[in-house]
Amino acid sequence: MKFVIFHGAFGSPSGNWFPELKEKLESLGQEVLVPQFPVENWDDITKLGPNYSPMHQSLENWLKVFDKIRKDFKQGEELCFIGHSLSPLFILHAIDRYNIQLDSAIFVSPFLKRVNIWQFDLVNKTFYKTDFNFQKLRRLIPISYVLYSDNDPYVEKYQPIGFAKRMGSSLLFVKHAGHMNLEVNLNEFPLIFELCKTRLDLSLYQKYLAHRKELYAIDYIDPKSEEVLYLEPKEVFDEGVFKFRNLRREGFCTFLTSLRFWDTQAAYYQQARLAAKRIKNFKRVFIVNKISDLKRARLLTHIKLDVESGIDIFLVMLKDIQNITPEPDFGIWDNDYLCIVRYDKDKQVEVKLSSRKKDIEEALGWKKKILKIATRIYNTDSDIQKFITTH
Repeated sequence: MKFVIFHGAFGSPSGNWFPELKEKLESLGQEVLVPQFPVENWDDITKLGPNYSPMHQSLENWLKVFDKIRKDFKQGEELCFIGHSLSPLFILHAIDRYNIQLDSAIFVSPFLKRVNIWQFDLVNKTFYKTDFNFQKLRRLIPISYVLYSDNDPYVEKYQPIGFAKRMGSSLLFVKHAGHMNLEVNLNEFPLIFELCKTRLDLSLYQKYLAHRKELYAIDYIDPKSEEVLYLEPKEVFDEGVFKFRNLRREGFCTFLTSLRFWDTQAAYYQQARLAAKRIKNFKRVFIVNKISDLKRARLLTHIKLDVESGIDIFLVMLKDIQNITPEPDFGIWDNDYLCIVRYDKDKQVEVKLSSRKKDIEEALGWKKKILKIATRIYNTDSDIQKFITTH
């Protein structure tokens, strides 16, 4: 997805919540443009008075800048335009003139006609228009949102409400948010970021990075370097719960039977079982260290709960996979997210998450070879007993 963020009159790409939104979207691997359009200086306009003719800001000058930007749009590329104040109106002009098909748009504090503040009306006069072909615009912008506030000092609320009705936009009310700019200390706008995320088909790994960033307030400098992430053992619980809640297609993992510290009823495992019921393609291979492990009541309860939830359960001896993989405890989620847990004397010492293609392909190879020699458990009593007898 390519996002284009448009500033308003007297504005710039470095103002308001634009830089923070750009950074967050780029951290998800998205391309973001925040062009600078010709604007006037508020103090100069105020001194020169209402009879002054603006030299920089005009609809045609803005369209000239936009014309250069649109040449970078690729055929069939998904586009989302985000506009604040004057720029939602400008977006309508640009879409109307160039017949650009958008995926979606987010309009913040929009208006179509005069706001009755002479400085704004002076520089915006060439933009005002109420007789667009809104049927055409709704076709070119099929999904849109309008955000407005009850105490906007510049735009009366009938304007954004009317804008939303004409565009068929979802109308979102933000209480006491003024003009949704720096005047109300709005240098970040989580709601807009969340709306942008709804238009993205993010991988499970990307979703977890976004979640982790919000949870720990970590700003990632280079999203491309985040192909591999190392977690502290205490962070695994949250990672697992998030992962299972957001799993969409399939899951595979191994489980070392020599480990004794887990709780069969923990939220981690409960969320895994709920995911299995939802996606119908979840496999867990118990890596048996010693046959005597299969006589422990807690382990047998765990296997039984997994089978009842719809997880495909397999057993294989540890000694039989040691030549297959150096990582006996690993999981592959939605085939784009690898988790490796390393232990030292039954204690987690390192957790590695990776979205690197070569790591995923290698782990898929381990999975294929392990499943080829593993024994499927259908009946937790007879099949486990048969495995014990055989081995």
